[in-house]
Amino acid sequence: MLMEIVSKVVLPGALGLIMLGMGLSLTLADFLSFRQRTAPVFGGLASLLILLPVAALTIATVFHLPPILAVGLVLVGTCPGGTFSNLLTHYARGDLALSVTLTAIASICVIFTMPLIVEFALAFFLGEQRVITLPMLDTMRQIFLLTICPVVVGMLIRHRWTGLAERLADPVKNVAGVLIFSVFTSIIIADRESFAKAFSSVAFPVILLNLTSVCLGTLIGFLTTSRSPERRAITLEHAIKQEGLGIFIAISLLHMTEMALPLMLNSLVGITVGSLIVAAARLSKRNRLVQNAH
Repeated sequence: MLMEIVSKVVLPGALGLIMLGMGLSLTLADFLSFRQRTAPVFGGLASLLILLPVAALTIATVFHLPPILAVGLVLVGTCPGGTFSNLLTHYARGDLALSVTLTAIASICVIFTMPLIVEFALAFFLGEQRVITLPMLDTMRQIFLLTICPVVVGMLIRHRWTGLAERLADPVKNVAGVLIFSVFTSIIIADRESFAKAFSSVAFPVILLNLTSVCLGTLIGFLTTSRSPERRAITLEHAIKQEGLGIFIAISLLHMTEMALPLMLNSLVGITVGSLIVAAARLSKRNRLVQNAH
């Protein structure tokens, strides 16, 4: 009963609030700004939407993960960058506009890419004997309703009542964060035995995937722009993922609680790695200021 409430009410509600909070912080100009920076935007999107799922698939195969955990790892790779990456980019003195643009556009693109990649992963890892499938059109519809619709509503509120949107943006995101944490806690409690058994086999692949993601982001940054703030934005967009969307697919659509473990682990790893990137960026900035002062 508890898990049914979590999967059908709390998790979709939390995901919708996250996207509403994003919309309250966005304007149409944020989507159009890619015209002034096509290389970092398209390079970052290509990495997030294509290279990372391939990396996740490769790591899951190399480590011979159990099929359900392997699909969970691929879900990590298919998730778009999370809104928390925008905050960390701000702290790291990165290009916030680029970070917001990548988050927003990737969140739209995954409506189409995520169902296709996950369905491929299910067939690849579970083979012909699989008993679970992902309904493609229904999945696209639900992702659209839980991501794009709240973003549009938030943007409309910001356009019509800018002051109200600015006051609501942070509280909405905070409430969503509390709900997501509650979802994590309830999932772990409900399936703690299987999570404990699976933890040792999936922990290192999750860490490796996140570090691979950060390396890809750094490489894409160096290949597409000479500006350090833009490079930091791309790197952090790769470190922080929107795991709530992947957990929604794993639990609410596929009804596989164990599949959510790689996503929850990556949330912790991503926050840790992202915070270290921020600390390194701020320390580097401080050292340059000290050197210039002398």
